[in-house]
Amino acid sequence: MGTLLASIHSPTDLKRLNYEQMEELAGEIREFLIQTLSKTGGHLGPNLGVVELTLALHAVFTTPEDKLLFDVSHQTYIHKILTGRLDRFETIRQPGGLNGFMLRTESEHDAFGAGHAGTALSAALGMAVARDLSGGKEHVIAVAGDAAFTNGISFEALNNIASQTQRLIVVLNDNEWSIDRN
Repeated sequence: MGTLLASIHSPTDLKRLNYEQMEELAGEIREFLIQTLSKTGGHLGPNLGVVELTLALHAVFTTPEDKLLFDVSHQTYIHKILTGRLDRFETIRQPGGLNGFMLRTESEHDAFGAGHAGTALSAALGMAVARDLSGGKEHVIAVAGDAAFTNGISFEALNNIASQTQRLIVVLNDNEWSIDRN
């Protein structure tokens, strides 16, 4: 494991890194993922594709106050690593180990516990509406890949965001690939 990666125990630790260190950390995370998942199995490709994105999100926003939702949840391995689960990461998808998806009971940083495409936008809309009604100020961020936009509830959420909430951030991760070529 790399030196920088070993020093990250929470997203707060990212805020002290400069761009060069973030780039180095991204490389260390990729190396760690490849080494670990070659032994345990898991979603390697989707996570290799969101390393910098996840680093940037955690450097800008502050979980668990800010709500970060991934659609699809199997792209959250970096999120798990950055939110204090590095020491248990080798147990991912193993009996008694870390879940392969976001799981609210696993970490306060996991705002939503769905696994597959199509649910994050709708859930984020609900969280943003609840925040607005209660007078909260936290950010709600949905990271959605292009596969999420083939689901009716995603379209329903998009149709209602402007009229139902004051602020909701949607990050499009357009990788031109869902479970197979689109």
